Amino acid sequence: MYENFRVSAPAFWQRYLKQLMMLKLMLLMSLVFAFSANANHALAQRASLNVTQKSLKEVFRLLKEQTDVDFLFTESQLKNAHPVSISVKQKGLKEILALCFEGQGLSYVLNGNTVIVKKENNSPVLVNIQQRTITGIVTDEKGTSIPGVNIEVKGTGKRAVTNSDGKYSISIDKDNAVLVFSYMGMATQEVAVASRNVVNVELKAESADLSEVVVVGYGTQKKVNLTGAVASIDIAKVADSRPITNVSSLLTGLAPGLYVKSGNADPGGNASLLIRGQGTLNNSAPLVIIDGVEGDISRVSPQDISSVSVLKDASSAAIYGSRAANGVLLITTKQGVKGKFSISYDGYATMQSVGHLMPLVDNSVRYMELLNEAAKNSAVAPVFTEANIQKWRDNAGGDPLLWPNTNWADGLFRDVTAVNHNVSVSGGTDKLTSFMSFNYANNPGMIENTGFQRYSLRSNTQLQATSWLKVGMNLNGTYSTKDRGSQQLEGMFINSILAVPTVVPRHPDGRYGGTNNSEENSVALSPIFYVNQVKGTNKTNTLVSRFYVNVNPMEGLNVNASYNYNLFDNKITTIPTQNDRWNFQTNTILVPGAVALYVQKQDINNVRNFMDFDASYEKTLDKLNMKLMVGGSQERYLAENLAVTKQGLIDENLTQLNGATGVATATGTLDGDWAMHSYFARLNMAWDSKYLLELNIRRDGSSRFTQANRWGNFPSASVGWRISEEEFMKSLKSTWLNDLKFRASYGALGNNAVGDYESISVLSSVLYSFNNAPVNGFYQTRFPNLGLSWESTYVTNLGLDFSLFSNRLSGNLDAYNKLTKNILISLPAPLVNGTISIPPQNSAEVQNRGIELGLNWKDKIGEVGYFVGTNFTFNANKVLKFKGSEYSLSGTSMIKEGLPINTQYVLLVDRIIQTPEDVQWVADRIANAPFDPNDPETDPTKKRRLNAFPYGKPELGDFLFKDVNGDGIVDDNDRANVGKGSNPQFFYSFTLGANYKGFDFSAMIDGVGGIKTYFQNDYYNPVLRWSRIINQEIADGRWYPGRTTTATYPRLLLNDNRNTRSSDFWVQDMSFLKIRNIQLGYSLQSNVLSKLKASKIRFYATLENYFTFTKYKGLDPEVSGMAYPNVKQAVFGMNLTF
Repeated sequence: MYENFRVSAPAFWQRYLKQLMMLKLMLLMSLVFAFSANANHALAQRASLNVTQKSLKEVFRLLKEQTDVDFLFTESQLKNAHPVSISVKQKGLKEILALCFEGQGLSYVLNGNTVIVKKENNSPVLVNIQQRTITGIVTDEKGTSIPGVNIEVKGTGKRAVTNSDGKYSISIDKDNAVLVFSYMGMATQEVAVASRNVVNVELKAESADLSEVVVVGYGTQKKVNLTGAVASIDIAKVADSRPITNVSSLLTGLAPGLYVKSGNADPGGNASLLIRGQGTLNNSAPLVIIDGVEGDISRVSPQDISSVSVLKDASSAAIYGSRAANGVLLITTKQGVKGKFSISYDGYATMQSVGHLMPLVDNSVRYMELLNEAAKNSAVAPVFTEANIQKWRDNAGGDPLLWPNTNWADGLFRDVTAVNHNVSVSGGTDKLTSFMSFNYANNPGMIENTGFQRYSLRSNTQLQATSWLKVGMNLNGTYSTKDRGSQQLEGMFINSILAVPTVVPRHPDGRYGGTNNSEENSVALSPIFYVNQVKGTNKTNTLVSRFYVNVNPMEGLNVNASYNYNLFDNKITTIPTQNDRWNFQTNTILVPGAVALYVQKQDINNVRNFMDFDASYEKTLDKLNMKLMVGGSQERYLAENLAVTKQGLIDENLTQLNGATGVATATGTLDGDWAMHSYFARLNMAWDSKYLLELNIRRDGSSRFTQANRWGNFPSASVGWRISEEEFMKSLKSTWLNDLKFRASYGALGNNAVGDYESISVLSSVLYSFNNAPVNGFYQTRFPNLGLSWESTYVTNLGLDFSLFSNRLSGNLDAYNKLTKNILISLPAPLVNGTISIPPQNSAEVQNRGIELGLNWKDKIGEVGYFVGTNFTFNANKVLKFKGSEYSLSGTSMIKEGLPINTQYVLLVDRIIQTPEDVQWVADRIANAPFDPNDPETDPTKKRRLNAFPYGKPELGDFLFKDVNGDGIVDDNDRANVGKGSNPQFFYSFTLGANYKGFDFSAMIDGVGGIKTYFQNDYYNPVLRWSRIINQEIADGRWYPGRTTTATYPRLLLNDNRNTRSSDFWVQDMSFLKIRNIQLGYSLQSNVLSKLKASKIRFYATLENYFTFTKYKGLDPEVSGMAYPNVKQAVFGMNLTF
């Protein structure tokens, strides 16, 4: 396969090879002739200048940018030089220099490619006779030149960059100079110059697996030495150019084993994350660690992130013990780097529009006709009179304010433009480095009154106080606001079923419409009315601070200590609005907005204090490398929620409590108060860089449990074998194998995500009578659970890491078994308990088993670099222990032993009754129904038969359900399990990209499979109700008398649920494939950047979430039920660095 990608050497390289052959002959010629030829070449270079009154120093800089010539001078030489004014275009350098030095009392000599300034008639100043210019070309392993390679004279700070042909020129002062060649994706090389004047270098591709440093719990490790299952995500590559303001959504498709689902895509919302399946019946979210301490993933700007590591097995996550059962996300933010301060700007504007919308009947006449058809099928009176329908027919196409034909999305979803701006400054000295950033995000929301704004400021500063002492401070503050309509979204989508076609959403003068149909129910409304029923403010302030000290008292010993203070404060003001709903035909108020006004103030305040300490010591003895780390941590979390509501608000424009005259009601609860104390240790051992061992132990004590069960121990062990380093693999390493490592791990993790007071009794207040007088008291509502303990997860992992074909192909393969025991569930209370409930018990077990595969290919064809990547995850979920033969049923979702979590439990539809033969089959089934065993009649001919169809006799156009258990009766006993649970069995992604000179292209495709959900509601329902919307697909596919084609949906009924009983007909396949992102960018070339004094200027255009392929009938397969859908985005942005 490699041969298919080989290309012939470029013409310039062939010419250069010929020149090298000629140089062998030229070595016999005199040095004088050689220097003369070199001088002629240097002075023959052409340049353009257009300067007025510029200093010689500035002119030299401009000439250096356009040629391969360096200038050597002292400040004293140029002290008395007068400014020059020159305007030349593509003139020879010799002619330009003559103009520059005219009348200056200065001249020059040429040494190689270096112009050495001297005073007139004097010897050159500060000239080292060893100084000379080194030239050469840098290529890859195929002989293709590489532009943009950095070349540095080691220890001097003198630098150069290869041009578009891969050529470079750099001056040195000593024969023992060493040149350092570095380029992203290539192994850095150091080359001694010695006596050579031409140094050509071939750079080899660098394996990320061999050199990459991965962030792990309480430290870093080279990826080559990892023995746990850790996925490292270079999020900086995508954060600067994708229109996503929350990190959780940005992680989609970037790591095998990490499933990202957008449960609700409203502005400012977060996606839900699962690592290796749902391992518990409670909170399955992974632990998020930001710069060493637990944090909220929504409070960090994507542009501030340096790296993300996903810890997936017990070996990698056990260092976090009791909170790592669901996996760990380690987020590291950017730090300052030594060097000149640079300023970066990353910004974009995105045009957002709604994607798929459910087709609804938006013709008022047809809507009324269909409702009457449903009434007729149900043998009830028509909903609308024929005269009224005819009146609407006659006015079809008339004034839409009087005779509307409204789709519920009209006026609800709008096209908007969202923006994101991020400015950062980074740099420092040997002693002090700093990174600072400011981010502003504004998304007005496709639905009005749902906008979101966020301001965030970060400052990461580090001081190297002494050679052994380092101190630092990380500060991150955010301020965000969210429009109060966001609070109404769930209710809005529920009440949008009332948005029938006869409703005008809103008059141009701002009045809200009700229905214009005199025979319609007045409850009909527009969703835009519902989302504007409240106003107010929702303001959130957060502060995340970390202060740390690092001490290196001796070689190999490293000591760290930190203190973290996190604050979350959310202030919400809620005020109802008094909006009337109008009938615009009669121009009268249909439903007055006579709501009682009030004002509510709510304050949610969370504080976390966290301290940790760790010390590590590393020592190498012969072939054995050892590193031991021990540490401890202490944290406390406080949460308080206080709300005050005051009735009798004088005017809805007032926002303070004193603007209301009624009764004030205050509620306050200490929602959370818990603490944890922890100890941890890790031992890493490596023999000859081939045989690897890691041992972890963590001991946690939580205030959420009683003293007897307060402490939990969570150990893990892992081993690694770098097979590629064995002697018997040398023959393969010399051909196609670069690295091969086997990993195995086993360990225990914990979960203490239970209520703060689940283990103790719960009391509630009560007012009782004593001596004929009311007395306040308390009564017990729940027994204590003194045996409450940790949920424990045991993970076995086998893995393989590999790098092949000169490191162009790299990947990993993992197989895992994750078993969670002692899961907390609520069990039924015995009758003898009376009204006292029992607390959750450690009683359930859940298993997840799966395979993960990640592959990446990176190569170059000529000047075109490209990459292709994919990852695939298969996960099988099963409940091993629950309640014995009992099960839990929420709607149609079942939790039962032996099944995946939330498997659908429904009736099975055989077909829709559409033929006389079907009708006769039903009649025969009724006639031959089983006899009633409770009938005392002994004569078989007179014995009573059971009802074969307890749900009602199916007629033409109705569903015919299967008799699954074969007892002759179709009822709830014929329900069966459908699907594999509420989470996908497999998910995958493909990424690809290419770059050519300044252009770059990338795309991402991702999808999920093996997931089904029950989707049957008033948006998708053949049972009609007065003043309810009607689905267009159901209306077109319904059965009706005289239909000549096969019906795909049952007949329409009015308030009759026989065809909407929970069945597999309404179980939807939520599998999908999305072209998540397509991006095209262009970066300005180095010659342009140098003129603009910039190091990076890139423009890009992106299509985000534009193409979805799915069978799902709802708004979006990633969004549960009817909720704010993911949006299509067309993005234009830029990245600048100065």
